[in-house]
Amino acid sequence: MTANADRRHEAVDQPRGRDDREWEVFVRETGDEPLTHVGSVTASDEERAHEQAETLFSDVAAIWLCPDSAVNRYTESALVPGERA
Repeated sequence: MTANADRRHEAVDQPRGRDDREWEVFVRETGDEPLTHVGSVTASDEERAHEQAETLFSDVAAIWLCPDSAVNRYTESALVPGERA
């Protein structure tokens, strides 16, 4: 067993990676479809976030990004995984 294997149960109080921010990613599959939230990327700036989103979603008509701090979600009840808001 390696030293790293022994550390896998240690608690981590710090976020992964650098102090990059989260960016929410919205895509439009085709020009006439609505924007859909597809996830988030972690990047130091908008340009890098766009590069990551383009890599993940290269076959879409449009990609929109916004800092996660600019998104607020309000629901009456908790959503079940896979359920739409």
